[in-house]
Amino acid sequence: MSVSLRIYRGPEDLDLQNAFWVQATRDLPWCWKPTISPALYAQRARFDPRSRCFAFDDERLVGYMSFTGQGEFVSLGYPWVLPGYEGELQEILYDAVYAFAAGAEYGGKRFAQRLRGQWTNQIRFFERHGFEAQSIGPILAFDLRSALDPQSWVSGHVELREEFCWDDFYRLSAGRATPEQGAMLKQYLETVDFDFAIKATHGGHTVGTIGVAIRPDTRFAEMIAVAIAPKAPDALISCLSAAVRHARSRKAEFLGTKPIAMDGSIDVLTYMGFQHVSNELLFSKNI
Repeated sequence: MSVSLRIYRGPEDLDLQNAFWVQATRDLPWCWKPTISPALYAQRARFDPRSRCFAFDDERLVGYMSFTGQGEFVSLGYPWVLPGYEGELQEILYDAVYAFAAGAEYGGKRFAQRLRGQWTNQIRFFERHGFEAQSIGPILAFDLRSALDPQSWVSGHVELREEFCWDDFYRLSAGRATPEQGAMLKQYLETVDFDFAIKATHGGHTVGTIGVAIRPDTRFAEMIAVAIAPKAPDALISCLSAAVRHARSRKAEFLGTKPIAMDGSIDVLTYMGFQHVSNELLFSKNI
């Protein structure tokens, strides 16, 4: 194999990485829109070029692997490669990137990655390298290509917003997470490239919010952040109905979500036409 490796050189490599990831994951069921996490991580003081490793066959990019991290926690990527380069090259990429992340210089201790249930190759790869599934939860999706018109479901005052508001989400989610969990969630949501948000109000107060990201090449929209006031359960139907309408208007074909932190939410989602289509698995490894 006449493949050469090199580490990150500059911002143009982020464009290479993003384009390659989109190509490599296009056919994976229920894969999310790429986040801006690589760009944000590259701006941090602790960023090290060795956290990104690119494989070239002559001048053609044929694979890469990377990680982002904070403290001892590392979000470890999968070694993505073009068809025909599976196997040996993936092990070479993994050995290079994981060895640095877990080494004394960087000091990673807790490694994690999330996958969808149908991603058999990715799941088997991480299992072979000592990762174990720590949690599993359903992914539900609404088929936006159906003829069902959600407008009749909407009640209350619901607004379309072009930007997701963390403050609204945080207030509505108060008490449902520890301060540490809240900080980690905020860090993650800051990396999401939201396309639009839904905001429901009652009596001048925000009672519901949803942030949606749409992957344009697969037309899969995902409700990344959903929060509903405990005393305003009806706001969930209003917000979901609006999310369906606006995702459909932006040419999405499916609208997905993980379980919503609210009693009875699965029943509401099922009633509105959401179906269980996959599972999200969180794999982790501690050293």
